[in-house]
Amino acid sequence: MICQISDTHFVSNNQKLFDKYDTYSKFEDTINTCNKLKDKPDFYIISGDLIHDDENFYKDFFKLCNQLERPVYPMMGNHDQRQALKKYVKTNLIDNNGYLNYAISTYPVEVICLDTAIKDQIEGTIAESTMKWLEEKLKKNQNKPIIIFMHHPPIEIGSVLFDHIKCNNGKEFINLISKYNNVKEVMFGHVHCFFSKFINGMEFSSCPSASIQYPIDAETDRNLNLDTRSYIKLINFTNGELSKDHIEIN
Repeated sequence: MICQISDTHFVSNNQKLFDKYDTYSKFEDTINTCNKLKDKPDFYIISGDLIHDDENFYKDFFKLCNQLERPVYPMMGNHDQRQALKKYVKTNLIDNNGYLNYAISTYPVEVICLDTAIKDQIEGTIAESTMKWLEEKLKKNQNKPIIIFMHHPPIEIGSVLFDHIKCNNGKEFINLISKYNNVKEVMFGHVHCFFSKFINGMEFSSCPSASIQYPIDAETDRNLNLDTRSYIKLINFTNGELSKDHIEIN
C-alpha cells in the first residue's frame, strides 16, 4: 500500500501560511494520523509543495518526516526549491539532469515519480529529458502495472484557479503514456481538491491537500472560503486491482 501526502506547504513553527494557517501543526497532525493507521503503508510519497517557498523550512520538515514509520519519497512542487531539496534526498532519486525523477521498482506495481516544476514559475512542464527518461521506463516495464505520480495535473480539472497553471505539455505526456496499456493511473497534487477523470482507459486523480482545500468551482480567486479539512490518500494494489481511499487528518 502507498500513502500519498500532498501540498503540505510547511512553514516554520513561528509562522503561518498566508498569515493565517498553521501548516507546521497540520503536518504534525498528518504524521500522527499516518502513524495511527491500522494497516501501515509500505512507503509515503509526498507529491510536491513540501514547503512554502523558503528553503530554510526543509530542515524542520524532514526532521518531522523522520517520525514516519516507513520510507518517505519527496517530490518537487512549484513552491519547492530544487537545489535545496536535493540536499535532503538520496542521490538515486535525482536523475542525470538534476531533476527529481525516479522509479520505485521493488513492488508488484511500478511507481514512477516525475519532476514537473519550473524554477520560479507556478505552472509546470515535463522537461524534454524527463520525457525521454519516462519513455525509457515505460518501455522497460511493459509487463508490470504502472502508477505515475506528478505534482502538476496534465489536464484541466474545470477550475478557474488552477487550469491555467497545470502542466503545460500534458497532451504530449498523455499521448506517450497512452501507448502503454499497463499504465493504470496518474496521480497529482497542486489543486488542493478532489478530482477524478478517465482518459484512454487511465484514471487521472488528485490528492487533496494535507493543509487546506480550494473550491474547485470557485469563479474568482477573491474572498475565497478555504476548507481547513485536510487529507491523505491511500492506494492499494492487490490481485491486479487498484483501490483508493482518502483519510481525513485529525
